[in-house]
Amino acid sequence: MLPAIERAFAAAEVITLSKPKVLICSGWPYASNVPHLGNLIGCLLSGDALARYYRLKGCDVLHVSGSDTHGTNIEFEAFKRGVSPKELSDRVHQQILEIIKAFEIDMYYTTTESPTHYRFVHDLYKKAEANGYITSLEEEQAYCTHDGKFLADRFIQGTCPHCGSPNAYGNQCDDCGTLLEPSELKNPRCRICGQSTISFRKTRNWYLDLPKLEPQLKAFIAAKGFQDNVGKFTENLLKEGLKPRAVTRDLEWGIPAPFQGAEGKVIYVWAEAALGYVSATMEYFEKQSNPRGWEPFWLDEGKSVKHVYTQGKDNIPFHTIFFPAQLLSSGTRYHLPDQISATEYLNWIGGQKFSKTRGIGVYSDEALKLLPGSYWRFYLLLLRPEQRDIDFSWEDLDKAINGVLANNIANLIHRVTSLAHRSYGGIISPTAIASPVSKAIEGTKAKYQQAFEAGSIAQALRHVADLAVVGNEYVQKERPWEGQKPEVIANAYALAKALAILLSPFVPSFSERVYRVLSLNAPTLDDVGRLEQREIRLGPPERLLEKIDIEEVRAAYDQMKGDKKP
Repeated sequence: MLPAIERAFAAAEVITLSKPKVLICSGWPYASNVPHLGNLIGCLLSGDALARYYRLKGCDVLHVSGSDTHGTNIEFEAFKRGVSPKELSDRVHQQILEIIKAFEIDMYYTTTESPTHYRFVHDLYKKAEANGYITSLEEEQAYCTHDGKFLADRFIQGTCPHCGSPNAYGNQCDDCGTLLEPSELKNPRCRICGQSTISFRKTRNWYLDLPKLEPQLKAFIAAKGFQDNVGKFTENLLKEGLKPRAVTRDLEWGIPAPFQGAEGKVIYVWAEAALGYVSATMEYFEKQSNPRGWEPFWLDEGKSVKHVYTQGKDNIPFHTIFFPAQLLSSGTRYHLPDQISATEYLNWIGGQKFSKTRGIGVYSDEALKLLPGSYWRFYLLLLRPEQRDIDFSWEDLDKAINGVLANNIANLIHRVTSLAHRSYGGIISPTAIASPVSKAIEGTKAKYQQAFEAGSIAQALRHVADLAVVGNEYVQKERPWEGQKPEVIANAYALAKALAILLSPFVPSFSERVYRVLSLNAPTLDDVGRLEQREIRLGPPERLLEKIDIEEVRAAYDQMKGDKKP
């Protein structure tokens, strides 16, 4: 038996999903700039692959996210550009919509400026206050004496007291992931004027009482049993003990706080963006003239709906602790997160952080000038950082597209269809799939499902790539170009069909081209490993994929960046 076929045999039992509805919630990109490749794979692109998998499986799927248009990142970027936050966020939101289309992402994408979002945020916090989970405290807040204004946490930068990073923000250190208070920073400075003219002055803010919600949160987390980086991160936060978390800030840009006495304050961006998962679902169904259509996705406590969240590891606590706490505080029995599929960081070459201002890395709009979105989809999903941080490399991009997608997968499909046209007039004869081939396909399908339902998207794609190796070995061994071997062509067709279907969550436009060539009409996961007992007439041959010249791509990147960065 061929080694690759033996590998494909070893299929673990598939995790069965009995829930007909699946809600995929992807982290909301800041509308201060377009996402870089790390942002894209961590949130929207991972969510799209999962959504397409569950649709392929026959589930009722909705994938939601939107532009996070509030907060200090937007205020600060707008300040630098000399425009209003509204002008900036509207412009970037439109750019992101275009990027979503070019990357073949099929989802409902909205914005936190939505009237539905405003209404839902106000309604939830009024309920939380009525339920005794909102308190107000007089506290000291950072104030820049040079600019004469209170500073939101992201307007303050200084040295992290935990890891020593000199670029920690007032709410979080992005290098070590620790949540911070502005007063904890060493050597704080104002990001507006760059001065160290920061003092702390009295102001009143409203807080979500996390300690009061802690017993409910612990019960929820224990019931879900989050694994890997998600479970460890959450467990560490609970060990430290939860503290009340501010939900208002002295800012002009954002959703006005609904509490009495909080006039002139807005809801803190962390405290409203995640609520957009609910409001986006509401808005989607409002636009379908079905205003109560959101309820089965959110008000079902049982097992008839599954919620999966995709984001980077830095947002884990917001989705395992803070967002569930917000929902619990309302008293409404919302469906809480079932699964968090969080990525580690994708960094630029040499571990550098992406930075558009410093010309480091590829941002999503720039990526589309270098290669089509489908190529980036395949590379990013194959290299998705699920276990550790990884660095972008041109060599990995070359291997993913030319080595795996072109030479391994597309080549097999082309060989099969070319042989069928040349020797059999494009007809696939009705044939039972040979046992070794059937076992290889079914084994791959089982491992593929298990990986997807565990949120291991890259692992699922690697299983598909392994099946292509099986297919190429099978064709090479059986040599269907020698004599009449219609049964070998039929078995090779079954392998090509399985590849096309299993690839569709990753490179949908590529799969659509293969569907036309193989005469497949909207296949589902159930069609993997099946051959109809009738003649199949193949469609006309198509060029499935153009290889890339990685040196040309790299030269185009260097020219785009002014030849200044690696």
